[in-house]
Amino acid sequence: MEIWNKIAEIVVNQTGYLSVMYFAVVLLVALDLWSGVKKAKQRGEATMSQGYKRTIDKLAKYFNTLLVLGIVDIVILISPLYPLSKVFPSFPYFSLVGVLFVAFIEMKSIREKAEDKRSYKSASILVGKIIESKDDVQKIIEEVINYMNMTDKKYLEKYEKVKGDEEDKECCSGKCKGVQS
Repeated sequence: MEIWNKIAEIVVNQTGYLSVMYFAVVLLVALDLWSGVKKAKQRGEATMSQGYKRTIDKLAKYFNTLLVLGIVDIVILISPLYPLSKVFPSFPYFSLVGVLFVAFIEMKSIREKAEDKRSYKSASILVGKIIESKDDVQKIIEEVINYMNMTDKKYLEKYEKVKGDEEDKECCSGKCKGVQS
């Protein structure tokens, strides 16, 4: 019974620290979500429920990891060797390292520029065009030159317009779902 009293005492003593750490994680994830929605609006993208679901999944993974680290902290603090170490005060060090790691990841995500994401998308479109034209070197060269002479925004607009025109042609020829010829 003595061990359970010791565990309860340690948990109660560490609750303040852990509460602040867990709140910091929630705050960082919320800031990342806000930043992501703002970037999506800048790129003219609609926000989807899948993005919100990913945020909840990410938060759950963070909390699962932090709970494991919290258990490691408790095991260390109840260990018979811990009282021998007078150098370190009773504190959830592993949980702190976990929270700092999460903070680093979230700050990096928040600092990503919307322009960078746009350039990734336009570069992936270019790669797709190159793969489509793999047998036609002239077409590949034209597409690369075209890409280099346009901003990412204009390249994406051109691609979206072409894609939209192709979908319109399919609908006009009766290939659209729900259209009978």
